[in-house]
Amino acid sequence: MEEKDLEFLNSFTEKVEKTVVDLCTADAMLDGKMLEVEELDDKWRTSAPEYMAAAVPQIADYPLAAIAWACYVGMGAAVLWDKSWNEHKDIEDWYSIMAKPRGFDCLDEYVVECLVGYPLDGENASKLESTIRKCANSAHTMIRKEGIEPQSVMAFHLFARVAKVFFRLGVSLELRHRGYKYVKMNVNFAGEGEVPVS
Repeated sequence: MEEKDLEFLNSFTEKVEKTVVDLCTADAMLDGKMLEVEELDDKWRTSAPEYMAAAVPQIADYPLAAIAWACYVGMGAAVLWDKSWNEHKDIEDWYSIMAKPRGFDCLDEYVVECLVGYPLDGENASKLESTIRKCANSAHTMIRKEGIEPQSVMAFHLFARVAKVFFRLGVSLELRHRGYKYVKMNVNFAGEGEVPVS
């Protein structure tokens, strides 16, 4: 990939991330930033091929689901990391854990109901769905404004970047829901920094 293409992708990724974080913050679902967990970023790297294989064919007819479902995978990953890391840490493909019970089409419902624990007809599930839909709509609009040729190599890379942002968004939403937040700590050997704690 040429350097200018990489610069474009990096810049676009930053814009999408800022947009969705701002939207979630406005909806009181985040506090102005993503919460990052290195182990979960690693799980996205090993799960992304399976997710992309399932999501890419959906882009033409269901672009918002193709984007948004990555957020639900991130939420599910945050639950597994928080509740049962030892049980799942050696599994590479976490996407399939969430897709297998009800299939790709109902992955969102499985994560919300069975992993996060919200009743599907409840207020929390409704608010969550509304916020994620708003974020997916904004990301989709941003992609379309770039005028990238559909089904091109660049379109694939753009979608892959957006899916990763949405995975990280899902991780952040669920960690915040579970009470995690960044706090400043003065650690003698590492200096001052922020770490997520619950």
